[in-house]
Amino acid sequence: MEEKKRVNDTQSREVSVRKAQPDDAEQMHDVHVWSVKMLCAGDYTPEQIETWVGKLNPEKRRQRMRETEAIIFVAEKEEKIVGFSSLSEKKVRAVYVHPGYTRQGVGTILLDAVEREAMAHHIQKLELQASVTAVSFYQARGYKLVERSHYMLSGVEIPCAYLEKSLLPTK
Repeated sequence: MEEKKRVNDTQSREVSVRKAQPDDAEQMHDVHVWSVKMLCAGDYTPEQIETWVGKLNPEKRRQRMRETEAIIFVAEKEEKIVGFSSLSEKKVRAVYVHPGYTRQGVGTILLDAVEREAMAHHIQKLELQASVTAVSFYQARGYKLVERSHYMLSGVEIPCAYLEKSLLPTK
């Protein structure tokens, strides 16, 4: 499943979306780390950010990609991965966009890919745990805030929010 969409017509950037392969792990890792470090810096402390990304590892990601049943999409521009998203059962596990490609529709097309995949699997409601940085992104796409919370990672509290969205047609 590869699709091309033009995002941000003023810049005529063409982005293609396809299912991820284990060979994409290195570039996905870079997107993940830079996204958190750059985009979340206003909402999280340096300690929280370092804890969040400090244990990420491209080889572990590659191994998990081989072993998991999650469906992972990557967005590419000129053969460079600029974002990725992931669906596991009824949970959106990730939508990360490289800081150089934000506000250009990349996150939206990645989330759309996840939602289409969920509907193809007859999933009626999606749930996710989002960074506080990403809450407005999800709310703009129809997700409802369930609660603000946090999770503990290596003894460091990381604020987050739980959101959900019905995929049933509205009447």
